[in-house]
Amino acid sequence: MIKSTAFLVLFLYHFHFSFAQDTIPDTNLSSFFKLDLGGQGIGLTYEPRLSNKMTADISAGIGGGYDISEDLVEVNYGTPAFYFSFTPKYFYNRRSRIEKGKKTLFNAGNYFGLRIKYVAASHRGLDFSNNSILANIHWGIQRPMGKHWTFSSHFGAGYGQDIDYNFGTIYPAVDFKFSYIFFQSKK
Repeated sequence: MIKSTAFLVLFLYHFHFSFAQDTIPDTNLSSFFKLDLGGQGIGLTYEPRLSNKMTADISAGIGGGYDISEDLVEVNYGTPAFYFSFTPKYFYNRRSRIEKGKKTLFNAGNYFGLRIKYVAASHRGLDFSNNSILANIHWGIQRPMGKHWTFSSHFGAGYGQDIDYNFGTIYPAVDFKFSYIFFQSKK
């Protein structure tokens, strides 16, 4: 009888304190489609959730063409060019944002990212740009602005390569964009 009572007390003690612990906040990211306007140009992006801490921006659109030499990366919006970019992002502060009561809508948070971007050649009169590929590593932020909008920006360093003439150089990677979320998948 004493063993049964002791077992019952220990079981209830364990049961009580197992459920009394703080629950881990939901840090899951979500997937969505968005329309972007920013330094890259105007385009469509799919941001799929890869894990609880990672997403990727898969983007295509029209932006400025690039003129890359051995010491310069110049973007020219007067010669529009098609682009495609892939940007995996690792969000490192989601849990602390939740614990501080900050918004996490539309994957709000700080992240480290890597962007790989291809820009097609463009010819318009005397202005032209060549096929280019750019890669950068950066730190960025993503914040919600209302019910359907986000603001994102990033800062880092990258390398740009003119594919046609084999010129390349290091450049400061700075970007910003406003995005309209028009479809968000359910978790």
